[in-house]
Order: sequence, then structure tokens, then C-alpha cells
Amino acid sequence: MPRADQLKVICVDDQDSMLRLHRYAFAQLGVRNVTECTSAVSAIDAVLSTEFDLMTLDWNMPGTDGLTLFKMLRGNPKTAKLPIIMVTGNAEESSVKTAIAAGVRLFLRKPVAVKDLKVRVEAALGKLT
Repeated sequence: MPRADQLKVICVDDQDSMLRLHRYAFAQLGVRNVTECTSAVSAIDAVLSTEFDLMTLDWNMPGTDGLTLFKMLRGNPKTAKLPIIMVTGNAEESSVKTAIAAGVRLFLRKPVAVKDLKVRVEAALGKLT
């Protein structure tokens, strides 16, 4: 069982307000070490230089979108096993099917609710202590 206060999480979203919401939600779960990135480029730099336990990833971002970044991360041996929660306001069935076909297993709808985040984090990592 992972200790929440020892987790290293990276949140990727192009909106500062969503990043603040993620930081708040993780703090409610006891997670204090949260790195924020506002683009795919900065996220790639971060995950290649630091080991993280979990990533939340916004699907709809300008430039490289979250699904493309997800595929890039899965194709790199260093990041292939990083647990990723895809965060989206778009839950259309065709979009979800596309993401599932790409290997996405965990989804979280915006706006992020603490209880929903906890369920996804524990699905990815195990029960938090």
C-alpha cells in the first residue's frame, strides 16, 4: 500500500485553474509532491529527468494533445509503465473507445472531484495509506 505523503505525482494540463484543482485534490488525499506541467513538451522533459509514481493527463491541450503524449510515453521504455489517468471533459463514446484502443485504462471527468480522484489513484497504485 503506497503512502500518500511519499508519492510523486505529475499533473499535465494547459489550464492553470485545473492544475490548482488537481493540487488541491491531491492535497486532500495526503499527496504533497505534485509537479505541474502546462504542455506535452514540459511534461516529457519532466518525466525523463524525474521518476514519478503517477500522472494525470489532460486530453485536450493545444499543440500535442494528451492522447498523443500518452502514446509517446507508452513507446518509451523509461515511461512505458508510468500509471496515467486521462482527464477529460470529453466523454463521448467514440473518444473513449479511441483512448481505450490506445491503451488508456483510467479516465477522470473534469472538473476533478476528490472522491473520484481517490478511486482512480487507488485503481492505479493500490489503497493509499
